[in-house]
Amino acid sequence: MNDPRQASLFFITLPDLHRLCAVRITLSNGVADTEMRNTQMKMCRQLLLLYQDILTSPVPGVFNQICVVMAIPFYKAGKLNAYIEKYGAKAEAPQRVIPAVLQNCLSYSLTARLAPAWNKTGHLLVQGREFLSQRGKQSAVVLNINVTETQVCLSIEVYTIRLPPPELSEFGISPQILKNFDTHKNAVIEGHSILNNWCYVLPSMKMGKIAGILHTAPPDCPFHSYEDFQMYWDSLYGYKLPEDCGNIKIYCSIYFKRIGGRILTYPLHTA
Repeated sequence: MNDPRQASLFFITLPDLHRLCAVRITLSNGVADTEMRNTQMKMCRQLLLLYQDILTSPVPGVFNQICVVMAIPFYKAGKLNAYIEKYGAKAEAPQRVIPAVLQNCLSYSLTARLAPAWNKTGHLLVQGREFLSQRGKQSAVVLNINVTETQVCLSIEVYTIRLPPPELSEFGISPQILKNFDTHKNAVIEGHSILNNWCYVLPSMKMGKIAGILHTAPPDCPFHSYEDFQMYWDSLYGYKLPEDCGNIKIYCSIYFKRIGGRILTYPLHTA
C-alpha cells in the first residue's frame, strides 16, 4: 500500500437533530451468538435496502441489537414497526438522536450502501465489485466520519493497493501434497502440512490460523454449496464473490482463538 495523499475534508450541515429519533431494536433470543450476529448484520442491510430514508447500525459490542435513526414522521408512519413484527423483534421507545449514535449509524449505512462499488476491507474501502479477483493495482480509500450537533466531517484518504487472490503455493505446502490435492477432489490438506498457516480474512482482516484446505465445505459448515457462500457474503457485506471459479473450488477451515477457538470455513479468495 502506498503512502496516502493528504486527507480531503468535507463538511456537511446537519438538519435539526430534534426532528430525528433513534430506535433500538432487540432481536429474538434462542440462537447462538454467531447466528445472532449474522441475523443482526442481515437485518441492518435489509432495512437499508428497503428504506432509503433511514440509517442503521449494529449496536457496538451487542450481538442482538440494532439502532435505527430516522425522521420522526417516518417513525410515526409505522413502516418500521411492521418490519420488526414480521421478524419477531422488539423495539424500544424512540429516543433523541445524539451525535455518537448518528455517527455510528451514518458510518455503517454509508459503507453498506457503497458496496459493491466500494468494499470494506479492514479499515479500507476497495473499489470495484470484482476486487477479489484483481491482481494489479487497485484504488482504495480510508473514510472517517465525525459528527457533532451541527455538522458532519468526512475525512477521505486515497491509496493505491495490491490485493491479489491467494495461491496455494504461498502457504508453504510441499509440491507432492499440492499435486495430490489437485489430482484428487476428495483430498484434504491438513494443518500440519501448511507451514505458512496464518492468514488475514475478509472483511475485518483479522488473523486466523488455517486448520485445513478442502475442495468442498466440511459437513459441519452451514453452507453446502458455493452459491450458499455467495448469498451469505452478499447479504451480510455486499461482496460479490467471483462467479467463475472453474470446476475446482477451494475452501479453508480457519481457527480463531479469540472467538472461543471456533473453526470457520472461508472460500480461498476471502482468506
